[in-house]
Amino acid sequence: MNPQNAIKVLQDQIEKLGAKDFDLNAWKNFTILLLERIFGHKTQKVEAIQKIKYDQGSWVLRDETGYTNSMEACKKLGREILEEAIVELEAFGAPEETGNTIPFEIILDALQDELTGSQFREIKKALEEERQIKDLQKILVTKLKGFGSESVYAIVANILSNEEVIKNLHS
Repeated sequence: MNPQNAIKVLQDQIEKLGAKDFDLNAWKNFTILLLERIFGHKTQKVEAIQKIKYDQGSWVLRDETGYTNSMEACKKLGREILEEAIVELEAFGAPEETGNTIPFEIILDALQDELTGSQFREIKKALEEERQIKDLQKILVTKLKGFGSESVYAIVANILSNEEVIKNLHS
């Protein structure tokens, strides 16, 4: 997506925060769809927008200015999230589309779950040293063989049994 187009639609969403007939839920739903389109489904911006809630608790209803203050806090938070997104787009451009990839966290979790602490540190240390890719691959294969085939099978099984990976495999 063109970063300028993305910035324009986010600015339009910020303007909607000032509308007289503002509907928080409708605004949130539309904003979430836009953010997912721009930054992907797993962006923290979507999670932040989802967490915006108008508090209609009894203490708010007793307070004459409760509606305005609580709704204004929701609008302020929404504005800040979108302004941060705009700054990110201006500074770094739109994120590259990755397609159906396995998120790094899933791989990292599988390694941490299936390797001992010292084995994980060995892998991490090997990855931190500057080497040619072919040399690095040979080193990693040697290390993984040394950990035993059960470790490698467990890592692969851990990754493949992740719900997100299963969902991507079915699509």
